[in-house]
Amino acid sequence: MINGRRVNVGSGRPLEPLANYSRALRVGDMVLQSGTTAIDTQGNVIGEGDIAKQVDAIMDIAQGTMAQAGGSLDDVVRMRTYVTDISLADKAARAMAKYFRDARPAGTLVQVSRLARPTQLIEIELDAVDGAKDTARRISSGRPTEEIYSYSRAVRVGERVFISGTTAQNDQGGVDHPGDLHAQARDTYDTILEALDQAGGVPGDLVYTKSFITDPSQASGQMQARMEALGKVRPTATLLGIPALIVPEMLVEIEAEAIIGAATTRQDYYTGAEHEKPRGYARAVAVGDVIHVSGCTSMDGDGVVAAPGDWAAQYDICHEKVAAALAQAGARLDDVVRRRTFTITEAEQNRPHGEGPGWFKDSRPVSMGCRIAGLALPGMVIEMDAWAVKGAHRDIEWFGPEDRKR
Repeated sequence: MINGRRVNVGSGRPLEPLANYSRALRVGDMVLQSGTTAIDTQGNVIGEGDIAKQVDAIMDIAQGTMAQAGGSLDDVVRMRTYVTDISLADKAARAMAKYFRDARPAGTLVQVSRLARPTQLIEIELDAVDGAKDTARRISSGRPTEEIYSYSRAVRVGERVFISGTTAQNDQGGVDHPGDLHAQARDTYDTILEALDQAGGVPGDLVYTKSFITDPSQASGQMQARMEALGKVRPTATLLGIPALIVPEMLVEIEAEAIIGAATTRQDYYTGAEHEKPRGYARAVAVGDVIHVSGCTSMDGDGVVAAPGDWAAQYDICHEKVAAALAQAGARLDDVVRRRTFTITEAEQNRPHGEGPGWFKDSRPVSMGCRIAGLALPGMVIEMDAWAVKGAHRDIEWFGPEDRKR
């Protein structure tokens, strides 16, 4: 489904070689932009105190590095926005909207606990597909916010469907089922499935979900809602506790992706005990050469958290689990093209970047990392998810800022 050229692009920012990631990456017909903040090549924050200026700085970086990989903002199909203060969400979304008037990608916007530096207000990830500006089918719910903020409820390009972060917000702008995460999650899944149906898909085509919840004590309600809505379908899943969503009464936001036809061709993978299955998700889902891997933590099949509180140990365990899941699907860790790590606010990063195993030193996928409010169990400090393309480790072309056309 995705094959062909692999290009890694570095921007010259100091963390990239230490943490083994690329600023942008091409794999086949997709161009991915790492989670990007308003940092210049000397490591200084651009636009301190002004989130709109930070958006402009991020988009300037993205335009340059995505272009080096042969991509364009006009072809963006998904944007993920992480802000450190939800009261700035409207200003941030309006600043971003001017870049996406025609693209209208699927969008997710949530508050996280913090970014790498206190003066960083926003981090943005982007996914683009060649030609999407002209070929994408954009699904709208008809709500005015989609027009104001230049996004779509879902975007279909070929057989791929990208579904926006979805909530239980009603047409009047309020939130149904205040205080009840299970009921909000069930409504949210119904809305996701409605968008998927409009895009020509069926529930079995759903391969990926990520849930952001503001009340981790109700996490089981989200799991119950997923199983009620999806039945026997087991997408990948990542569950993250965050401080806030755009409306105070919102308890959950869920984004999703589907591949049309996956219902009949997918391969779902589990750990040996298959402890994921009764919880409504798969450890990994493969469709053709694309593999999504669920959020991995240091929890074992019995619910015991290994190395409680130890960031470095759990970081390594997460990579080992991603590698094991990929091996089941016939792939390897260096086939990962996007990796995300979420660390709880109070955890101590007890090993500097650049030390310890160089998990991606030879392949450098795009990456994203931030601090969040909580994970599923006490003692967990980090969760990591990934998606990979079989064979993506081969024949990587490398570009840096010195290769950029002036």
